Amino acid sequence: MGKTRHWLLLALGSLALAVYSWASVAPAATLVEPNAAPVEQRWDSASFASLLESGGPPEFGRCIKTTGGKYEDAGCTTTGSGKNYEWHPAFGGSLPLAKTGFSNTIKEGTVAELETVGGFLVTCTGETASGKYTGNKTVGSVVVTFTGCSSFGVSCKSEGAATGTVVTYPLEGVLGVEELGAEASLNKIGEALFPVGHSGPIGEFKCASLPVTISGSIISPVATNSMKLTVTVKSKAVKGKQRPENFVEEPPEVLMTTIESGTPEQGGETLAVIQSNEEKVEINSVL
Repeated sequence: MGKTRHWLLLALGSLALAVYSWASVAPAATLVEPNAAPVEQRWDSASFASLLESGGPPEFGRCIKTTGGKYEDAGCTTTGSGKNYEWHPAFGGSLPLAKTGFSNTIKEGTVAELETVGGFLVTCTGETASGKYTGNKTVGSVVVTFTGCSSFGVSCKSEGAATGTVVTYPLEGVLGVEELGAEASLNKIGEALFPVGHSGPIGEFKCASLPVTISGSIISPVATNSMKLTVTVKSKAVKGKQRPENFVEEPPEVLMTTIESGTPEQGGETLAVIQSNEEKVEINSVL
């Protein structure tokens, strides 16, 4: 990877000198779409069938206060004497979600970063996204727009987008357990995002004239067992490695970056966003 990085730095350095006189260069900004791993470690619908079962945790829904409910706490995680709450899954129950949309925007004072294990870095100063809940474990119609994106001083953009703007293709996702706790209420839950059908790229863009393709998927840790209208979602990568890279007993879910026609290289995304739901939603790790 050392040779790849050296070549890339030289290439982008030359491009920066060539375009400086005619292109507006955005401040340190970067693309954002999660991690990467070996190409053969892509989504396998058969091996992930357990994540899409209609019942069982984790799942989206609402914990509603009611007389004679099954649960005694506002997160619907504990049964006991004071049963004043009832769990309602997002879809298929007696009280499904009435509003299924959500949106997010980058957390103020932060930037988004995509970094590969070889040192290729894209940063973006802005991010917005929209999507919707499509099932008790799934989301869909997710499109992410990054702004103020650059790499080594050169602006990056998707085809047809404004300078510094990178737009993903439509994405979908699924909930899973990223780490088991001492009990189900302490399980750490993540949400994987990937191209529709887990086929094709997440996004494509150019830094000056250098083409970059992002593929694979990313897992972001999510808050659980509390019904919220607004929540902070943070993705983290260290030296191109996403944390986490897989769900428990499932294959890796990582991001891959291909520069020009080179070999795909694993990468990771660091990003903090504020997600706003159209109505309060909980991710329950117990039910």
